[in-house]
Order: sequence, then structure tokens, then C-alpha cells
Amino acid sequence: MVSVKTKADLVDEINALIGAVGDKFDAEEGDPERDYMIERIPKRLESVARRLPTLSMHLLAHIAEGPVSVVGLAARADQLKGTVSKHVQRLVEAGLVKRTPIPGNRKEVTLGLTADGKVVADIHEQLHVEMKGGVVEFLSRYSNAELSVLAKILSDFVSARKVGVRIVPGPE
Repeated sequence: MVSVKTKADLVDEINALIGAVGDKFDAEEGDPERDYMIERIPKRLESVARRLPTLSMHLLAHIAEGPVSVVGLAARADQLKGTVSKHVQRLVEAGLVKRTPIPGNRKEVTLGLTADGKVVADIHEQLHVEMKGGVVEFLSRYSNAELSVLAKILSDFVSARKVGVRIVPGPE
């Protein structure tokens, strides 16, 4: 006899699976992304790569897109200006980012990569290419129809909001 799950059973199963996926990848031993970078980075930059927070690495990637001010970087990265300023200071101290004054403007500076910053940003980009390749390979076994349903559900989750402890649909 074929067992047909009710909608409530499927919702319970999905809720448990979402938690399990988060737990599985949060509970990994070590830091595989940082390890990937350390294996590929020149020895002289290893300590920098070990101590920089993940957000600093992502800001470095945004700076690699082209020269930008701190305000522009905050907008690019969808982060608060104060948070970005703190991380930019870390990147400057690490020798990965340089500040260049804007002629005629005593407050604003343009941020750019140093030679070492370019090396780290390039390896960070390789990391993301590798990660995306893994996702593409993993998902390629599903049909377009299955992927469409998954994309719709995940999109709805991203647009959802929390009211108290409940997740509710976002604007349609």
C-alpha cells in the first residue's frame, strides 16, 4: 500500500529538514572556506587570511569590483556605513586595501586594492566559483519542474518576515 503524506505531514517534514540543513553545515568541524583560502594563499598572507572576519573578505571582493568610497561600499555590500568603516580599517591595517584622497574633498577617500589585496580577492573569488560549482553539480540531478518549485519556495522564504517568532509571507 502506498503511503500518501498529508499537507501537514509534508510541512512538518520540510520544517525539520530546513533546520537539519542549517545544523549540518553550521556544525562542520573547522572552517572549510578559510582552509581553502589558506591552502592557496602565499605563506606571507596566511596570518591575514586567518584573522580577517568573513565580512571583511566579502567587502574586499566588493572593492575588487572597482574603486569605491566607504559610502559606496556600504551601498554595494548592503551594510551599515559604521560596520563597513570598521572592516575597511582592518583591511587597510592588513595591507590589502589602500585609501586614496579624492582631490578637492577632504572627507571622502577612494578605496582600492593593494597588490596583496588583489591576490586575496582573486583567491576568494576562486573559492566562490568552486562553491557555486558544487551547488550546480548537486542540483543538476533534479528536473526543471522540481527546481522551479524549490526556487519558488526559497524565494518566498527570502521575502518572508518574522512577526514575533512566526514566519509570515512577505509582500506579494
